[in-house]
Amino acid sequence: MIEALNELDTQWFYWVNQHHNVPLDWTMWTLSQHWSWAIVIALAAGLLTFRLEPRRWWLVTLGVVLCFLAADQGSVHLFKDTVARLRPCHALEGVRMFRTGCGGQYGFVSSHAANAFAIATFFILRYRNIRWASILLILWALGTSYSRAYLGKHYPGDLICGALFGVVVGILITLIVNAVEKKLQKNETK
Repeated sequence: MIEALNELDTQWFYWVNQHHNVPLDWTMWTLSQHWSWAIVIALAAGLLTFRLEPRRWWLVTLGVVLCFLAADQGSVHLFKDTVARLRPCHALEGVRMFRTGCGGQYGFVSSHAANAFAIATFFILRYRNIRWASILLILWALGTSYSRAYLGKHYPGDLICGALFGVVVGILITLIVNAVEKKLQKNETK
C-alpha cells in the first residue's frame, strides 16, 4: 500500500514539476518567497483587522505569530525529523528547480503548506463573514503549496499533509485566541 501511494505521489510530482512556463515560473517562485508572505499577511491585517477591529490588532497579531510558530516547528519536529522522507530533489532524477536549491534533506510535511494553511485558517475563522477574504486566502494557501512541487521541493503528498496539519493548527490557535478574547471581554465588563 505504501509503495503504491509513493509511486502515485511520484507520478503527480513529475506531472506538476514538468509542466511549466515562464510566467508560472516567476509566479510560483514569488509565492514561495517569505517576503511575499509578509505582504499577504500585512494586507490581510490591514484590510481586515485594522479596519474591523482596531482595538484587537494585537490579539490577531498574536494569533498569526502562534500559527506560524506552531505550524513551522510542528512540521519540522513532529514530521520531518521523525518520518525522514527525502525531498524529491534529493531522491529523484530530472527534478526541475527554478531559481532555488534543494534545501533541507527531508520534506514530509511541507512547512510552507502548513504555515500558509494555518494562517489562512486563522484569518478565515476570525473573519468568516467576509467571503472575498476567505476566497483570496484559500487561493494564496493553495498557490503557495502548489509552488513547492512546481519548484521541485515537495511531493504532492507532503503538501496535502502539510495543509491538513496547518488547518488543525489554525483551528487550535483560533480556539485559544477566542478563549483569551472572551476572558478579556469578561474582565472589561467588570
